[in-house]
This record gives sequence, structure tokens and C-alpha cells, in this order.
Amino acid sequence: MEIISKVSRGTKMDQIYLPKNRFGLNPGSYVLVREVSRIKQDKLFYYNIKKIEKIKIIIIKEIFKLLNNYNFGNIIICGSFLDQGFNFNDIDIILINESEIKLEPIKNELKENLGINLHLILIDNKSLLRGVSTDPLFQTMLSSYISKKRFIHNVKPEIKYKLLDLHLLNSELLVENFDFLNGQERLSQLRNLIAINLFITKKQIITRDQVYRRIKDIFGNNILEDLKTSKINKKEFAKKYKLIYNKTFKLILESIKNE
Repeated sequence: MEIISKVSRGTKMDQIYLPKNRFGLNPGSYVLVREVSRIKQDKLFYYNIKKIEKIKIIIIKEIFKLLNNYNFGNIIICGSFLDQGFNFNDIDIILINESEIKLEPIKNELKENLGINLHLILIDNKSLLRGVSTDPLFQTMLSSYISKKRFIHNVKPEIKYKLLDLHLLNSELLVENFDFLNGQERLSQLRNLIAINLFITKKQIITRDQVYRRIKDIFGNNILEDLKTSKINKKEFAKKYKLIYNKTFKLILESIKNE
């Protein structure tokens, strides 16, 4: 483990500060301090990240290092990977670029070097801001993230009911296909439904925390784990799910008619 840090002037002794989020160099360790030539360090920008494991910081820095070769306008890491715990199955990476680029070779390179499947989303900055304004899924994704550059997305919510009607289709068949889906797919479709419902009823930008709290309020505190392990009362789940789905669908249809 090597960390490049700057010598700071102190009152009695000069000092070198080390970041708390590091892997190795524990307090009490003996280290060698030597001068190096000036090196530009990539700074990570954290948004709404309370705590994250050190190993994840190492992975994120390695992702940025590999993606630096493609000169993207910005790179944003989001998804449940940033939640507490070691979940490496849902790493979403938003790649901001103003022109089209093939993602498959990039995805293969990341997979080969890191051994992790990553979900890559290529989008231009204008479309991303429009997505944050109109799409509750983008809103939840960007309610917490780590990025290569600072990303400012202070936008106002704009509810487009026909667009939400299309998004809702992704959650229509969860109950019917429940046994054929894995835990991550079930959770994804459930999150989609609840995010849309909250966006319509609250008429404000939605966060991932709001979505998870609402899911637990409706289906119980253990629902996230139960969906992954199939330890769930399917009949009770289906009853509650169809109720919230039908309410959401009705709200969308009524709003489309009134537009």
C-alpha cells in the first residue's frame, strides 16, 4: 500500500495526513517517508455517502484507472454496491460522453481485469439531467454516488405520465414470473414500482432511502433479504404488490386523460 500525501506545516512539528478510507498502513505501523516528484492524484467526489468499506474504494479507483483511457466527460459509480455490506452484483457505472462509443469492449476489459460484471450506462450530460428530472430510477441511482468529477444536478421534477406508463411495464409481470426471477431481478422490479408510485404521489425528486423505507413499510423489514432467499409468503406478497401496482397504474391513467 502506497499513499502520496503532502507535508503540512504544524505549530511544533510538521505532519503528513492520511485519509481514513485506506487499506493498510494501520496506526502503529512503521513507514518510510521519502520525497517524490509532484504527482497529480485523482480525487474522488462523494455525494450522500455516509460510510463505505476500504476495499470498495480500491475497486472504484481501479475502475477509474481503467476507464481513464477512454476520456469520458465524467464517470459516476452508483447502485447498491455503495450500500453497507459486500454486494458486488449491482455496480452501476454511468459514463457521460457526448458521442456514441461501443460499450461491449469496455465491459469485457473491466470484467477481465476486475472479475466483476458491471452495468454500464452511456449517456450525454443533457440527457442525464433530463432523466434525473423525469425518471424516478435515475433519481434513485443518483441519490448517492462516487464520481470522478463533481456532478451538479439541481433539477426540478417533471412528471411525464406517458413515460412513467412505459416504465411501469417493467414491473407488470413480477408476480407471474416470480419463480423464474432471481433475487436481484425481483428487487429491481419492486424498486421500479415503488419509485414510480412515490414520484407520482410526492411530486418531488425521489431518493433510494425513500424507496427502501416505503418497501419495508409495505412488505416488512425483512423483505429485501426474503426476496433474495425466496423465504417469503408469495400469496401475501402478491396481494400487497398487486394492490400498490393497480393504484399506481390507475393514477397514471387518470393523469394521462387529464393532460
